[in-house]
Amino acid sequence: MTSGRAGAAGADAVADGLWQRVRELSQRVEHMQRVADDGTLDEADRMQLDRTRVRLARAVERAQLADALADGVSAASRRRGRC
Repeated sequence: MTSGRAGAAGADAVADGLWQRVRELSQRVEHMQRVADDGTLDEADRMQLDRTRVRLARAVERAQLADALADGVSAASRRRGRC
């Protein structure tokens, strides 16, 4: 079993990794959107853009949940340290 601090650090690392994924997907969507704005996307590329937007939305939700969990783990760790 890990100590509270190690658990909190691990939870923070997971959340950080998920936010990195959000940034990567966001950059991909921005690039694809610029291409779409130029009118050069075919139907398959438009479908890919839509799928990537959905993946981005889901990634944001996961990152937000991981942040909330990391905050909870950190708070619990601090409470245990005070007892």
